Amino acid sequence: MDGAQGVRQDTSTHITYVSDAPYVDGGETHKIAADQEFRADGHIALRTLRSFPSGGRNCYTLPTESGGKYLVRMEFMHGKYDGRSNPLSVRFGLLLGTNLWDTVTLTNTTDYLAYEAVFAAWASWVPVCLLNTGGGTPFVNTLELRQLGPLLYPDVTTDQPMSLYTRADLGAATFTRFPKDPYDRYWWEYARSSWANLSTQNTITHEDQDSFAVPSSFLRTAITTAGNGTVLNVATWYPSDSSLLFRVFLHFTDFQNSQLRQFNVYINDEELNNYSPKYLTASSVHNSGWSKTADGIYNITLAATNMSVLPPMISAYEIYNLIANDTPRTFSMDFPTYDHPTAAKPNDALVSTNSHGDHMQNSENRQFTYKELEKFTNKFERSIGQGGFGLVYYGRLEDDTEVAVKMRSETSSHGLDEFLAEVNSLTKVHHRNLVSLVGYCWEKDHLALVYEYMSRGCLSDLLRGKRSVGETLTWGTRVRIVLESAQGLDYLHKGCSLPIIHRDVKTNNILLGQNLRAKIADFGLCKTYLSEMQTHISTNAAGSAGYMDPEYYHTGWLTESSDVYSFGVVLLEVATGEPPILPGHGHIVQRVKQKIASGNVSMVADAKLEGAYDVNSMWKLVDTAMACTADAAIRRPTMAVVVAQLRESLALEESREDNSAPGSFMSTSEASMSKFGPSAR
Repeated sequence: MDGAQGVRQDTSTHITYVSDAPYVDGGETHKIAADQEFRADGHIALRTLRSFPSGGRNCYTLPTESGGKYLVRMEFMHGKYDGRSNPLSVRFGLLLGTNLWDTVTLTNTTDYLAYEAVFAAWASWVPVCLLNTGGGTPFVNTLELRQLGPLLYPDVTTDQPMSLYTRADLGAATFTRFPKDPYDRYWWEYARSSWANLSTQNTITHEDQDSFAVPSSFLRTAITTAGNGTVLNVATWYPSDSSLLFRVFLHFTDFQNSQLRQFNVYINDEELNNYSPKYLTASSVHNSGWSKTADGIYNITLAATNMSVLPPMISAYEIYNLIANDTPRTFSMDFPTYDHPTAAKPNDALVSTNSHGDHMQNSENRQFTYKELEKFTNKFERSIGQGGFGLVYYGRLEDDTEVAVKMRSETSSHGLDEFLAEVNSLTKVHHRNLVSLVGYCWEKDHLALVYEYMSRGCLSDLLRGKRSVGETLTWGTRVRIVLESAQGLDYLHKGCSLPIIHRDVKTNNILLGQNLRAKIADFGLCKTYLSEMQTHISTNAAGSAGYMDPEYYHTGWLTESSDVYSFGVVLLEVATGEPPILPGHGHIVQRVKQKIASGNVSMVADAKLEGAYDVNSMWKLVDTAMACTADAAIRRPTMAVVVAQLRESLALEESREDNSAPGSFMSTSEASMSKFGPSAR
């Protein structure tokens, strides 16, 4: 993907690039200067980029399969996109999840840098972030994600990703990538006067399920010693960061089998004796663990044994450094405990303020003063909402960024625990379908949270017609909104090292931006597991009436399925347009069960839709909602399954919209029955 709009195909690789807009929030799109476009010849995606002038951390959310292995690559070329000339000084960080992947440093507008990492996905969504470290505006030209074979790089796990240091196709004349490498790994050519090139036209085989899948064409070239040398110096490097740990993979094939070729392999201080490459067959060698030297000098050397007739040879190598898992993929919510109940005496929770910096020291968000909030909200002139925490006001920062300022009221039942939960969770968790926290205020008796402004309000108001959206809230739009919300919840449950349970999922907490893109909000009640061994969290039941999981309410055992139940209620609201509880008519789950017994989905569907929906799309969403709201938690689907079902529902509706014409609407009498109806589907 790249910063351009629409779909573009690279002229040299024929790889298709799509816009990055669906995978990131914020940023600005730019083109490199016209006089720099020639530098991107053959790689058209480099001609555009996305910069991030605001925000400390800006994240792309990449769709993955949990447990799958991936290569991710980001490319950077300034190209005078902002009119600057040399010398250039731009420096910012790259994060994979919450861990530092690498640091990008550009000193020239014509610099071109590419960074690769190999990782095992820990969830169905993985964030890759650009971190503003005060060294200039972060930007990126391309972001590429390639799924790797399951057997590749067996040492890569969810807790042990690795960053490419360099990769070499030895004996090759040019740089190569896809399509020669089906996984689109970048391979650079290298040459030294002390090397001699070897090549063969014979077929190279892989005798087993190869762990590295080096293409056969790469193994048909190699290097050996020049002249009568018996020692082959393959690589020497001096990393600027002495803390890095390295893993080296060496790839071999012998082109003859008439004479003995035997050598010792030295990777720093580690030695493999009496190694002989296999004839016309791929083989690989690597160091036994992650290597670090005391002097900061790394070396790969092949030395012929006394028995060897021929000198050493090698076809390719890869060098990676470990991406240290220094921080969890999300936070562990270690909040201070209080002897007093914050709900009973709200203001008591605001005493102990001299030490509040200890609780917020890891926050990346801006700390506002109360006077600043007065200024940005024009003395709290415009109220745009209200919740359990207090009133929410519209504001504009000094750079004209629109924000929503949630001020805690003196009568609020929410205290310091909820405030800390919100700040700490939104500081550490980043996803395009979770609302972003801009900053907070903790000053004497003033507590406030400052969010990105979601101009279209909450889903509840739109469903009830309380707020004009400037367009009809069509069935397709409704399904997309809940799909995006489901993705945000799925990330909380499975995209973090320890699951986060929101505990207050409802249509009031699904906010919509200018383009009606949905984000989950209000993390004041969220909880996280403290260890991987936990099956549930024991806590007093909390949530909103009509949305609370009945099993959790009765047992006090909180799991991800409690959020699934609440989300099922949201789905039913979207389908029916009705609130969870109607006085005198009971709960929405019971009301819908009675209606679907007829087998006619129009009895369930919101009358405001006027029949403009694909019937099977409606049934699929309703079926999913009923599964989510099963009485027993064990019978409910995971959010990952819900996401998949909603994708299918959206695809059905989009197909109807694309083909809408007289006669294209399926009547309810022609539609298949719901599995909850009188006959099977």
